[in-house]
Amino acid sequence: MLRLAEDHQDAQYYILENRVPITCDDETAWRAFMRDGENLLVAKDTLGKDTIVTVFIGFNHGDIETPKFFQTSCFGANSETRSKYSATWERACLQHRGTVACAESLTKFAADQAAGVDYSFEFIDCKVVPGELQFILQSEAEAIAFMPTN
Repeated sequence: MLRLAEDHQDAQYYILENRVPITCDDETAWRAFMRDGENLLVAKDTLGKDTIVTVFIGFNHGDIETPKFFQTSCFGANSETRSKYSATWERACLQHRGTVACAESLTKFAADQAAGVDYSFEFIDCKVVPGELQFILQSEAEAIAFMPTN
């Protein structure tokens, strides 16, 4: 569970304690924590031209009601500028796995296109919701035929 300062005001700096974001009032300690990449990296995977990285960012990118301490980014893909944010380590891992699954599907899609397979839909984005990986596509009818059935 997230531990906030006693007055429930969101602190500027956070570190991880047992994978849980906690406030850090000591800027020197925070900087030392943030300099060690092993403290920050949740997961990193490379699939073809895509690299998916999930990290702890050391501050709350959201607010107290909807904190965002972890960032998942996909480099080399169409969604390169659309980072996803999570409140907890566990949710960040789920977001990461979902983004990896999305990248795997996009890699297959790109290979199919390069081989001349013509799909009548365009990939827009994907998102992870509890229990699901949702693809946002331009044509849902063709997308249903393309989606994995696991």
